[in-house]
Amino acid sequence: MTDADLPHLVIGACMTVHRTLGPGLTQDAYLECLAIELRELEFDFVRSVPLEFDYRGKRVKTETRLDFVVGGSLLLLVRAQESISKLEQQQLEAFLRFGRFKTALIVNFNVNALRKGIHQITMKRREA
Repeated sequence: MTDADLPHLVIGACMTVHRTLGPGLTQDAYLECLAIELRELEFDFVRSVPLEFDYRGKRVKTETRLDFVVGGSLLLLVRAQESISKLEQQQLEAFLRFGRFKTALIVNFNVNALRKGIHQITMKRREA
């Protein structure tokens, strides 16, 4: 599996959870079921990871917890709400940048069709 395959495989796991449960549950229920699904697929992941980053040469540790870090390179945030706000999309971009992830997903399970609840961003390569 390559880093390019990882988002597609994780989205597939999210779709399995959504197909099984549907919308209407709480965020913690989706988090638990997704953890089960990722474990069954033998993904390497960590849950509830604190956001840490460097600021002017100092290490900053925040209270912010990132739902899942999969394969060390993909950030996955899980939501169960009416919609994903512009602020949450901006936070996802910031988490991607400061956490130095390659790809970030925010998945809102409280939708009828999961494809409408998925927002993905990928770190752009910097030109040398």
